[in-house]
Amino acid sequence: KENITGADYCATRLRLEVKDSSAVNEKAVKAAVSPLVQQYLDLKKKHPDAILLFRCGDFYETYKDDAVKASKILGITLTKSNGRKDDEGKPLAMAGFPYHALDTYLPKLIRAGERVAICDQLEDPKMTKKLVKRGITELVTPGVSINDNILNYRENNFLAAVHFGKASCGVAFLDISTCLLYTSPSPRDGLLSR
Repeated sequence: KENITGADYCATRLRLEVKDSSAVNEKAVKAAVSPLVQQYLDLKKKHPDAILLFRCGDFYETYKDDAVKASKILGITLTKSNGRKDDEGKPLAMAGFPYHALDTYLPKLIRAGERVAICDQLEDPKMTKKLVKRGITELVTPGVSINDNILNYRENNFLAAVHFGKASCGVAFLDISTCLLYTSPSPRDGLLSR
């Protein structure tokens, strides 16, 4: 057995109480997060690098860092909720717009270089007494979008593919605005010598 002095015992006990207290505080903060905010956080984990447009009734809402980004890009008001807390126990930052304005705001986010995950309500809110089931229904990126409101129809919008085979190589370009397809197959040696 080790000889523990009274001071060592007190210091060890204090460290354990502080550790237990921080674990309790972390649990308390998590418990204080509303089911709606928890649903948002769970969906956000699936696409952490995308702005999550979270459908709440007649609005698409953004929260936390997404709200700060969206408010700057879209020129919409950034607010903080007095009632709802985020997962860090801070007032929840929010910014949103009416769902019918998605075709106005989504192109602005994409043109700003943002990836956007669109989360919709998957059931009729009138048919449930619980939290409405939501899911990500579309992921829109600046590189691959076929939405007419995002594409500039006055410019070419190309997708490119490159193939390296054992005997041959090829390059293909598809203009998704006009549906023109350009291909250039070549023997592997011929492509490398050009």
